[in-house]
Amino acid sequence: MIVKSLAAIAALAVVAAAAPAMAQSASTTGSGSITVIRPLTLTKNADLRFGTVVRPSTGSGTVTVSAAGARSVTGGVVGLASGDTPAAAQFTIDGEGGQSISVTIPATFSIANGPDNLTVTTSNNLVGSASSQTLSNALGAAGSLVFRVGGSVPIDSTTATGLYTGNFTVSATYN
Repeated sequence: MIVKSLAAIAALAVVAAAAPAMAQSASTTGSGSITVIRPLTLTKNADLRFGTVVRPSTGSGTVTVSAAGARSVTGGVVGLASGDTPAAAQFTIDGEGGQSISVTIPATFSIANGPDNLTVTTSNNLVGSASSQTLSNALGAAGSLVFRVGGSVPIDSTTATGLYTGNFTVSATYN
């Protein structure tokens, strides 16, 4: 009986040694995706124009063109009907519909007449934060956003006469 027991133990040992050990394992499947959208384009449709004004004979005043394009004057500045027609600047951003974008418009910029400079303080007609705008339409279709930029310029009795010009840069990026 001892011989049979030893034989059985030996047989089990041989079987255990011959069988490979089974390791624990697990797996799952991942996936990848990408959404491709059209690039942004930014087009200037119109420039900001304050028109022709007469400086005040004393003191100072302001010329303002609203984002809607209406000119107003204060403090003895007189707006003339002749000359350049006052207008707000207008821009169009085109891109992928429904996408969130940030629009950057400078708070001020300079216009110059030779060595003389005036500072324009800008305004715009964007609704809400400029950094949280949305293009029209939905993903898969072209979208756009049209906006206007107005501004105001202080003019005093010593402002040099002449044509003042300058540039400002607006930009747009996807959020």
